[in-house]
Amino acid sequence: MSDRALLLIDGGYLDFLQRSFGSPRIDYGRMAQAIADKLDFTLLRCVYFNCLPYLSSSPAPEELDSFRKKQGFYERLQKLPRFEVKLGRLAFRGVDEHTGKPVLEQKQVDVLLTTEMVYAAARRSVDAIILLSGDGDFLPALELVKREGLTFALVHGSRSGNQLTVHESLWLASDLRLELDMNFLEPLLREA
Repeated sequence: MSDRALLLIDGGYLDFLQRSFGSPRIDYGRMAQAIADKLDFTLLRCVYFNCLPYLSSSPAPEELDSFRKKQGFYERLQKLPRFEVKLGRLAFRGVDEHTGKPVLEQKQVDVLLTTEMVYAAARRSVDAIILLSGDGDFLPALELVKREGLTFALVHGSRSGNQLTVHESLWLASDLRLELDMNFLEPLLREA
């Protein structure tokens, strides 16, 4: 029997990768299982972290539609077996003087993800943490996970050319690494 792993998905990072691949529609349940299988772990649980789109005080119909679609997407993810969704929020920081668009900042998402990682390591409830992200801010949590004796696996985007999508220190500190590319994702795409 292989070691049990907790997969933590930085949803904003995964959204970014999907856009760079042309926004394919991924079956998240199958993707989570494929990641665990490829790294030779038994997937105990997957936790997805992100936030809902910003909703102004007088939202336009398009804004409401976008919000409802994303809300429905998160509800469908939550219904997947052994899947959990944890949401932060978007904070309004003003209006960009050049584009006239709102300036938004993601809040609480990294803290929620880090807390989950550290809690699992402290409780020793799994043998490994798999993180799908490229954010170097997770390095201190990664080091704590390894210090507690857990294996740390990183799932990330490209590391070459002008598509560098993973912080080098995070990549170097990881025990195992898996690059997420279209070759890996192709068999995991949803039908229409």
